[in-house]
Amino acid sequence: MTVALNLKPAFDPGNVNDFGPAKIEHRTAASGLAQLGTYFMTFHQTGFSDPWTVQYEETIYVIEGQARLVIIDGDNEETLIGEPDQLLVLPKGTTVKYGAIPGTRLLLSISPLNWREAGA
Repeated sequence: MTVALNLKPAFDPGNVNDFGPAKIEHRTAASGLAQLGTYFMTFHQTGFSDPWTVQYEETIYVIEGQARLVIIDGDNEETLIGEPDQLLVLPKGTTVKYGAIPGTRLLLSISPLNWREAGA
Protein backbone atom coordinates (compact mmCIF):
# COMPACT_ATOMS: atom_id res chain seq x y z
CA MET A 1 0.00 0.00 0.00
CA THR A 2 1.37 3.41 -0.97
CA VAL A 3 0.66 6.35 1.33
CA ALA A 4 0.46 9.79 -0.27
CA LEU A 5 2.68 12.13 1.72
CA ASN A 6 2.69 15.90 1.73
CA LEU A 7 6.43 16.44 2.11
CA LYS A 8 6.18 20.24 2.18
CA PRO A 9 2.97 21.12 4.04
CA ALA A 10 1.74 24.65 3.42
CA PHE A 11 -0.34 26.99 5.57
CA ASP A 12 -4.00 26.03 5.61
CA PRO A 13 -6.38 28.43 7.43
CA GLY A 14 -8.66 25.46 8.07
CA ASN A 15 -6.05 24.06 10.46
CA VAL A 16 -5.89 27.21 12.66
CA ASN A 17 -7.65 27.39 16.03
CA ASP A 18 -7.83 29.85 18.90
CA PHE A 19 -5.79 28.82 21.92
CA GLY A 20 -6.17 31.34 24.74
CA PRO A 21 -4.19 34.44 23.74
CA ALA A 22 -2.75 32.68 20.69
CA LYS A 23 -3.62 31.04 17.41
CA ILE A 24 -2.33 27.52 16.83
CA GLU A 25 -1.93 25.96 13.40
CA HIS A 26 -1.56 22.21 12.91
CA ARG A 27 0.85 22.43 10.00
CA THR A 28 1.28 18.68 9.53
CA ALA A 29 -2.46 17.88 9.65
CA ALA A 30 -2.55 16.66 6.03
CA SER A 31 1.06 15.47 5.78
CA GLY A 32 0.48 11.77 6.30
CA LEU A 33 2.51 11.64 9.54
CA ALA A 34 1.04 9.13 11.99
CA GLN A 35 3.18 9.67 15.11
CA LEU A 36 4.51 13.25 15.03
CA GLY A 37 2.46 16.45 14.95
CA THR A 38 3.99 19.87 14.30
CA TYR A 39 2.27 23.16 15.07
CA PHE A 40 2.95 26.89 14.83
CA MET A 41 1.67 29.01 17.72
CA THR A 42 1.49 32.80 17.40
CA PHE A 43 0.59 35.07 20.31
CA HIS A 44 -1.47 38.16 19.45
CA GLN A 45 -2.17 39.34 22.99
CA THR A 46 -0.90 39.08 26.55
CA GLY A 47 -2.27 36.35 28.79
CA PHE A 48 -2.17 32.60 29.31
CA SER A 49 -4.08 29.59 28.12
CA ASP A 50 -6.12 27.56 30.56
CA PRO A 51 -4.03 24.94 32.39
CA TRP A 52 -3.45 21.83 30.31
CA THR A 53 -1.84 18.52 31.23
CA VAL A 54 0.04 17.28 28.17
CA GLN A 55 -0.89 13.75 27.16
CA TYR A 56 2.19 13.36 24.94
CA GLU A 57 5.83 14.43 24.80
CA GLU A 58 6.21 18.00 23.54
CA THR A 59 9.06 20.20 22.37
CA ILE A 60 8.68 23.95 21.91
CA TYR A 61 11.16 25.92 19.80
CA VAL A 62 11.04 29.71 20.22
CA ILE A 63 11.26 31.25 16.75
CA GLU A 64 10.85 34.85 17.88
CA GLY A 65 9.62 36.78 20.91
CA GLN A 66 9.56 35.33 24.42
CA ALA A 67 7.63 32.28 25.59
CA ARG A 68 6.36 32.30 29.17
CA LEU A 69 5.18 28.89 30.28
CA VAL A 70 3.77 28.39 33.76
CA ILE A 71 4.54 24.86 34.96
CA ILE A 72 2.10 23.72 37.63
CA ASP A 73 2.99 21.02 40.16
CA GLY A 74 0.27 20.75 42.81
CA ASP A 75 0.18 24.12 44.60
CA ASN A 76 3.54 25.18 43.12
CA GLU A 77 3.92 27.23 39.94
CA GLU A 78 7.18 27.99 38.15
CA THR A 79 7.54 30.26 35.13
CA LEU A 80 9.76 28.91 32.37
CA ILE A 81 11.03 31.64 30.02
CA GLY A 82 12.09 30.75 26.48
CA GLU A 83 14.06 33.16 24.30
CA PRO A 84 14.62 32.96 20.51
CA ASP A 85 16.55 29.86 19.42
CA GLN A 86 15.85 28.05 22.69
CA LEU A 87 14.16 24.67 22.93
CA LEU A 88 11.77 23.90 25.79
CA VAL A 89 10.74 20.34 26.68
CA LEU A 90 7.49 19.22 28.31
CA PRO A 91 7.42 15.57 29.39
CA LYS A 92 4.12 13.70 29.26
CA GLY A 93 2.04 14.55 32.33
CA THR A 94 3.32 18.13 32.71
CA THR A 95 0.60 20.66 33.58
CA VAL A 96 1.25 23.97 31.83
CA LYS A 97 -0.29 27.32 30.97
CA TYR A 98 1.05 28.65 27.66
CA GLY A 99 1.82 32.36 27.48
CA ALA A 100 4.12 34.77 25.67
CA ILE A 101 4.60 38.39 24.79
CA PRO A 102 2.54 39.49 21.78
CA GLY A 103 4.30 38.71 18.50
CA THR A 104 5.92 35.54 19.82
CA ARG A 105 6.08 32.63 17.38
CA LEU A 106 6.66 29.07 18.53
CA LEU A 107 7.15 25.75 16.75
CA LEU A 108 5.66 22.85 18.72
CA SER A 109 6.09 19.14 18.05
CA ILE A 110 4.18 16.41 19.85
CA SER A 111 4.39 12.64 19.91
CA PRO A 112 2.36 10.55 19.74
CA LEU A 113 0.08 12.55 17.49
CA ASN A 114 -2.78 10.13 18.10
CA TRP A 115 -2.66 10.56 21.91
CA ARG A 116 -6.48 10.63 22.13
CA GLU A 117 -6.77 7.14 20.62
CA ALA A 118 -3.69 5.86 22.47
CA GLY A 119 -5.19 6.87 25.82
CA ALA A 120 -8.62 5.44 25.09
